Amino acid sequence: FKQALVASRNGDASQALLLWDRFLTDHPQDAAALSNRGNVRLLLGDAEGAIADQTRSMELSPEEMDPHLNRGTAEEALKDWSAAAADYLWILERNPDDASALYNLGNVRGSTGNWSQALELYSRAADAQPGFAMARSSAALAAWQEEDLSGAEVELRKLIRRYPLFADARAALSGLLWQRGA
Repeated sequence: FKQALVASRNGDASQALLLWDRFLTDHPQDAAALSNRGNVRLLLGDAEGAIADQTRSMELSPEEMDPHLNRGTAEEALKDWSAAAADYLWILERNPDDASALYNLGNVRGSTGNWSQALELYSRAADAQPGFAMARSSAALAAWQEEDLSGAEVELRKLIRRYPLFADARAALSGLLWQRGA
């Protein structure tokens, strides 16, 4: 387990998958190992395998939130927006301030063109977890989609002042300024 976890954390997905497979051969009912292997499978491009592992993990440990979050991410990879939203909403029913579920649900809403709801969810995620710069950046992008260019610019400039090397915020501000003709 520890070796597989280290390989996963170090980004050695191929080795991690082999180690998770080996561990799960001896411990097929380990919900955490299944969830971790699911994450590695997604990293390797096997979204269906990831969903299968996360679903099995949820069956073994029905109140754990991580497998729902992880399965939702795999469902997003397949553009199964309703399934991903259902997993994130399951988490939010139990913990309305879960920043990751709020953020990911914002991604789903934005991916389906519901930018006003995405903006609300990104903002809630940023409020729930101060320092969640990606949520603030995504909120600014959603504001831009909602034609609030001034609000988006203010937020992006704040982010860049706080995190000068934050490439996403810098790219977004460049795009916004270009759209404005600057």
